Amino acid sequence: QTLCAAKFVVKDPRSHDYQLGPALISLGIKAQKNLHLQNLAHPVLQKLAKLTKEDAFLIIPVGYKGVVLDRIDGPSSLKIVESFGVELDMHCGAIRKVLLAYQADDFIDYYLKNILASPQAFPKMSEKVLITALKKIRAEGVAVSHSDYVNGTIGVGAPVFNSLGKIIASVGIVAPSLRIPDDTKLEKIETSVIACGKELSSDMGYVEA
Repeated sequence: QTLCAAKFVVKDPRSHDYQLGPALISLGIKAQKNLHLQNLAHPVLQKLAKLTKEDAFLIIPVGYKGVVLDRIDGPSSLKIVESFGVELDMHCGAIRKVLLAYQADDFIDYYLKNILASPQAFPKMSEKVLITALKKIRAEGVAVSHSDYVNGTIGVGAPVFNSLGKIIASVGIVAPSLRIPDDTKLEKIETSVIACGKELSSDMGYVEA
């Protein structure tokens, strides 16, 4: 009765079942404002680094670039140096490419015509190759890159969505190719990256359809 009075739940007069009430909408909005991506991501990155034994990254979109917001070092001494605040084009590496794959069509069209086609674009890539890669990422929910911007490396990235289903970040790892010698090892890493991306999305209020 108290919950009904506060409109947190409503009672169906016919079935006498209880359902979530309208008061939870404003409560959810307030909760959303208190969700801090970096704070929630940190333990997820720690888990990803432990599972993969590689450096784990959280990258956010800023304009048409992907920026490192957080990083957890894995146990290996051979590392790919990419620190907090590093900005690179969104088509550069798997973790950033995920950010581009889930953007709106008009965003991607602009990116292809103005960012990818510019002389400063890095790495150099044809429009056809990038479009194919973006479609594959959306279909599989994960991105894999080979030596996109550092020779002899493999990157794996997955999306992070908010409660509205909008991509707000990506998580993933970058490792020397010699530590991922076959498809079996790569698939295991992909599974871990996807799971951590989904976990952080859930923490941010996203409900998968």
